[in-house]
Amino acid sequence: MAERDPRSVFVAENARIAEAVIKLLAAVGIPAEVAQSGTQTTSDPVTGMTEVPAEEFDIVVTDPAKMDAAKSLLETAETATVVRGIRDRRANRTGNVTALCEECGKSSEWPATAMGTTEVCPYCAKYMDIPDPDDEWSGMDFGAPEEEDEGKE
Repeated sequence: MAERDPRSVFVAENARIAEAVIKLLAAVGIPAEVAQSGTQTTSDPVTGMTEVPAEEFDIVVTDPAKMDAAKSLLETAETATVVRGIRDRRANRTGNVTALCEECGKSSEWPATAMGTTEVCPYCAKYMDIPDPDDEWSGMDFGAPEEEDEGKE
């Protein structure tokens, strides 16, 4: 595998994404371009089969002083895209879901678009979470359990 240009800040999977990234960077005064890289084929010494790498568009910043700003902007843009996708999926849901209040133990019905939000329980007026099956919490570290202050006054 060929080494990437040290000025590289993003690798686009197609020309359209590469163009959009370059325009995004240019809009905030960060000059960038697609790195010139020729298609290199390699052949396996054992089988003699020729391998052609997938086409990639390496975006490089032409002003090294703006590398950190470009990386930060692209990380923020990527996060915003992920969040926007989740929000769009939630907005397109239909039907109702049932959620259980952890405070009073009663179930209530909510529109499916409310999944992944925190709402006010209609029975006890405490906050309750409306679970979202797309949210993955199994790998989340919530820290040590809180100790209850029983008998302390």
